Amino acid sequence: MNVLAIDTSTALLGIGLKTEQAYFEINQDIGLHHTENLLVEIDTLLSKARVVCRELDLIVVSKGPGSFTGLRIGMAAAKGIAFGAAVPIVSVPGLDVSAYGKSCYRGTVCPVIDARKRRVYTAFYKSGARQSDYLDISPEELLGMCREYETILLTGPFAGELAEQWKDTEVKAELDPQFGHPQTWELLHFGVDLYSNRGADSPAEGPLYIRPSEAEMSLKNPSK
Repeated sequence: MNVLAIDTSTALLGIGLKTEQAYFEINQDIGLHHTENLLVEIDTLLSKARVVCRELDLIVVSKGPGSFTGLRIGMAAAKGIAFGAAVPIVSVPGLDVSAYGKSCYRGTVCPVIDARKRRVYTAFYKSGARQSDYLDISPEELLGMCREYETILLTGPFAGELAEQWKDTEVKAELDPQFGHPQTWELLHFGVDLYSNRGADSPAEGPLYIRPSEAEMSLKNPSK
Protein backbone atom coordinates (compact mmCIF):
# COMPACT_ATOMS: atom_id res chain seq x y z
CA MET A 1 0.00 0.00 0.00
CA ASN A 2 1.43 3.38 -1.05
CA VAL A 3 0.36 6.13 1.37
CA LEU A 4 1.23 9.84 1.27
CA ALA A 5 0.87 11.90 4.48
CA ILE A 6 0.86 15.72 4.60
CA ASP A 7 1.01 17.99 7.65
CA THR A 8 0.99 21.77 7.18
CA SER A 9 -0.88 22.63 10.38
CA THR A 10 2.12 24.23 12.12
CA ALA A 11 5.46 25.80 11.17
CA LEU A 12 6.88 22.26 10.85
CA LEU A 13 6.15 20.98 7.36
CA GLY A 14 5.86 17.19 7.44
CA ILE A 15 5.53 14.88 4.44
CA GLY A 16 5.71 11.09 4.67
CA LEU A 17 5.47 8.37 2.05
CA LYS A 18 5.06 4.68 2.87
CA THR A 19 5.46 2.05 0.18
CA GLU A 20 5.47 -1.74 0.38
CA GLN A 21 9.27 -1.69 0.63
CA ALA A 22 10.24 1.48 2.51
CA TYR A 23 9.27 4.69 4.31
CA PHE A 24 10.41 8.19 3.28
CA GLU A 25 9.96 11.39 5.27
CA ILE A 26 10.75 15.10 4.96
CA ASN A 27 10.38 17.52 7.89
CA GLN A 28 11.22 21.22 7.57
CA ASP A 29 10.83 23.99 10.14
CA ILE A 30 10.23 26.70 7.55
CA GLY A 31 8.02 29.15 9.40
CA LEU A 32 4.73 28.54 7.56
CA HIS A 33 6.21 29.07 4.09
CA HIS A 34 4.39 25.98 2.93
CA THR A 35 3.08 27.44 -0.33
CA GLU A 36 6.57 27.62 -1.83
CA ASN A 37 7.75 24.21 -0.59
CA LEU A 38 4.92 21.71 -0.27
CA LEU A 39 4.42 20.51 -3.84
CA VAL A 40 8.17 20.62 -4.56
CA GLU A 41 8.93 18.42 -1.55
CA ILE A 42 6.09 16.02 -2.34
CA ASP A 43 7.55 15.61 -5.83
CA THR A 44 11.01 15.04 -4.30
CA LEU A 45 9.67 12.31 -2.02
CA LEU A 46 7.74 10.58 -4.81
CA SER A 47 10.84 10.65 -7.02
CA LYS A 48 12.98 9.11 -4.27
CA ALA A 49 10.46 6.33 -3.83
CA ARG A 50 10.00 5.94 -7.59
CA VAL A 51 6.25 6.30 -7.16
CA VAL A 52 3.90 8.42 -9.27
CA CYS A 53 0.67 9.93 -7.98
CA ARG A 54 -1.59 7.44 -9.75
CA GLU A 55 0.19 4.63 -7.87
CA LEU A 56 -0.87 6.03 -4.48
CA ASP A 57 -3.53 4.09 -2.60
CA LEU A 58 -4.33 6.74 0.03
CA ILE A 59 -3.56 10.33 0.98
CA VAL A 60 -3.64 11.35 4.65
CA VAL A 61 -3.69 15.03 5.64
CA SER A 62 -3.78 16.84 8.99
CA LYS A 63 -7.05 18.78 9.23
CA GLY A 64 -6.11 20.93 12.24
CA PRO A 65 -6.49 22.76 14.44
CA GLY A 66 -3.52 24.97 13.65
CA SER A 67 -2.52 27.67 11.20
CA PHE A 68 -5.54 28.72 9.13
CA THR A 69 -3.42 29.37 6.03
CA GLY A 70 -1.34 26.23 6.51
CA LEU A 71 -4.40 24.04 6.86
CA ARG A 72 -5.96 25.43 3.69
CA ILE A 73 -2.71 24.87 1.76
CA GLY A 74 -2.35 21.28 2.94
CA MET A 75 -5.99 20.40 2.35
CA ALA A 76 -6.00 21.99 -1.11
CA ALA A 77 -2.83 20.13 -2.14
CA ALA A 78 -4.13 16.80 -0.82
CA LYS A 79 -7.49 17.22 -2.55
CA GLY A 80 -5.87 18.31 -5.78
CA ILE A 81 -3.58 15.28 -5.91
CA ALA A 82 -6.41 12.97 -4.82
CA PHE A 83 -8.76 14.28 -7.51
CA GLY A 84 -6.18 14.20 -10.30
CA ALA A 85 -4.98 10.69 -9.48
CA ALA A 86 -8.36 9.27 -8.34
CA VAL A 87 -6.96 8.46 -4.88
CA PRO A 88 -9.04 8.40 -1.64
CA ILE A 89 -8.21 10.94 1.05
CA VAL A 90 -8.54 10.87 4.85
CA SER A 91 -8.15 13.97 7.03
CA VAL A 92 -7.06 13.58 10.66
CA PRO A 93 -7.34 15.97 13.64
CA GLY A 94 -3.83 16.91 14.78
CA LEU A 95 -4.67 16.64 18.48
CA ASP A 96 -5.82 13.06 17.91
CA VAL A 97 -2.51 12.33 16.22
CA SER A 98 -0.57 13.68 19.22
CA ALA A 99 -2.51 11.35 21.52
CA TYR A 100 -2.26 8.40 19.12
CA GLY A 101 -0.13 5.56 20.44
CA LYS A 102 -0.39 6.72 24.07
CA SER A 103 -3.49 4.72 24.94
CA CYS A 104 -1.50 2.67 27.49
CA TYR A 105 -0.65 5.75 29.57
CA ARG A 106 -2.17 5.26 33.01
CA GLY A 107 -3.54 8.80 33.33
CA THR A 108 -4.98 11.47 31.06
CA VAL A 109 -3.22 12.54 27.88
CA CYS A 110 -3.35 16.25 27.06
CA PRO A 111 -1.87 17.31 23.70
CA VAL A 112 -1.38 21.07 23.24
CA ILE A 113 -0.83 23.24 20.18
CA ASP A 114 0.07 26.93 20.28
CA ALA A 115 -3.05 28.82 19.16
CA ARG A 116 -1.38 32.26 19.41
CA LYS A 117 -2.93 35.18 21.31
CA ARG A 118 -1.87 33.48 24.58
CA ARG A 119 -4.16 30.53 23.97
CA VAL A 120 -3.79 26.83 23.19
CA TYR A 121 -5.70 24.21 21.26
CA THR A 122 -6.15 21.08 23.34
CA ALA A 123 -8.36 18.14 24.34
CA PHE A 124 -8.29 15.36 26.93
CA TYR A 125 -7.80 11.67 26.10
CA LYS A 126 -8.09 8.50 28.18
CA SER A 127 -7.15 5.00 26.98
CA GLY A 128 -6.91 6.33 23.44
CA ALA A 129 -10.39 7.90 23.38
CA ARG A 130 -11.09 11.63 23.40
CA GLN A 131 -12.93 12.66 26.59
CA SER A 132 -13.61 16.34 25.84
CA ASP A 133 -14.44 18.73 23.05
CA TYR A 134 -11.60 20.28 21.09
CA LEU A 135 -10.79 23.39 23.12
CA ASP A 136 -9.41 26.86 22.44
CA ILE A 137 -8.47 28.16 25.90
CA SER A 138 -5.80 30.05 27.80
CA PRO A 139 -2.97 28.19 29.57
CA GLU A 140 -4.42 29.44 32.86
CA GLU A 141 -7.82 27.92 32.06
CA LEU A 142 -6.16 24.66 31.06
CA LEU A 143 -4.16 24.61 34.30
CA GLY A 144 -7.41 24.91 36.25
CA MET A 145 -8.95 22.02 34.32
CA CYS A 146 -5.85 19.84 34.81
CA ARG A 147 -6.13 20.21 38.60
CA GLU A 148 -9.07 17.80 38.38
CA TYR A 149 -6.87 14.95 37.15
CA GLU A 150 -4.53 12.82 39.21
CA THR A 151 -1.93 12.45 36.46
CA ILE A 152 -1.54 14.32 33.16
CA LEU A 153 0.77 13.61 30.23
CA LEU A 154 1.52 16.78 28.27
CA THR A 155 2.37 16.16 24.63
CA GLY A 156 2.16 17.95 21.30
CA PRO A 157 4.18 20.88 19.89
CA PHE A 158 3.51 23.30 22.80
CA ALA A 159 3.99 20.79 25.63
CA GLY A 160 7.54 21.81 26.51
CA GLU A 161 6.72 25.47 26.94
CA LEU A 162 3.60 24.69 28.95
CA ALA A 163 5.47 22.27 31.23
CA GLU A 164 8.01 25.02 31.94
CA GLN A 165 5.20 27.43 32.85
CA TRP A 166 3.67 24.87 35.20
CA LYS A 167 6.81 23.59 36.93
CA ASP A 168 6.08 25.44 40.18
CA THR A 169 2.38 24.55 40.31
CA GLU A 170 0.66 21.71 42.11
CA VAL A 171 -0.48 20.05 38.87
CA LYS A 172 1.10 16.61 38.43
CA ALA A 173 1.98 16.92 34.75
CA GLU A 174 4.47 14.63 33.08
CA LEU A 175 6.17 15.75 29.86
CA ASP A 176 6.16 13.34 26.94
CA PRO A 177 9.87 12.96 26.09
CA GLN A 178 8.95 12.88 22.39
CA PHE A 179 6.63 15.90 22.47
CA GLY A 180 8.74 17.91 20.01
CA HIS A 181 9.35 15.13 17.51
CA PRO A 182 7.69 15.27 14.05
CA GLN A 183 4.39 13.38 13.94
CA THR A 184 4.37 12.47 10.26
CA TRP A 185 4.75 8.73 10.91
CA GLU A 186 1.92 8.77 13.45
CA LEU A 187 -0.27 10.84 11.11
CA LEU A 188 0.21 8.33 8.31
CA HIS A 189 -0.59 5.27 10.41
CA PHE A 190 -3.54 6.90 12.19
CA GLY A 191 -4.93 7.85 8.79
CA VAL A 192 -4.59 4.29 7.54
CA ASP A 193 -6.43 3.05 10.64
CA LEU A 194 -9.25 5.57 10.09
CA TYR A 195 -9.53 4.61 6.44
CA SER A 196 -9.74 0.92 7.37
CA ASN A 197 -12.48 1.63 9.95
CA ARG A 198 -14.68 4.19 8.19
CA GLY A 199 -13.45 4.73 4.65
CA ALA A 200 -12.48 7.93 2.88
CA ASP A 201 -13.58 11.51 3.58
CA SER A 202 -16.62 12.92 1.85
CA PRO A 203 -15.84 15.51 -0.85
CA ALA A 204 -17.18 18.26 1.43
CA GLU A 205 -14.71 17.54 4.26
CA GLY A 206 -12.55 20.54 5.18
CA PRO A 207 -10.13 21.82 7.83
CA LEU A 208 -11.02 21.69 11.53
CA TYR A 209 -11.35 25.28 12.70
CA ILE A 210 -11.96 25.72 16.43
CA ARG A 211 -12.05 29.53 16.29
CA PRO A 212 -12.98 32.03 13.54
CA SER A 213 -10.15 33.27 11.35
CA GLU A 214 -8.84 36.85 11.61
CA ALA A 215 -10.74 37.72 8.43
CA GLU A 216 -14.01 36.36 9.83
CA MET A 217 -13.53 38.25 13.10
CA SER A 218 -12.79 41.46 11.17
CA LEU A 219 -16.02 41.08 9.22
CA LYS A 220 -17.98 40.64 12.46
CA ASN A 221 -16.22 43.57 14.14
CA PRO A 222 -15.39 46.03 11.32
CA SER A 223 -14.61 48.87 13.74
CA LYS A 224 -11.80 46.92 15.45
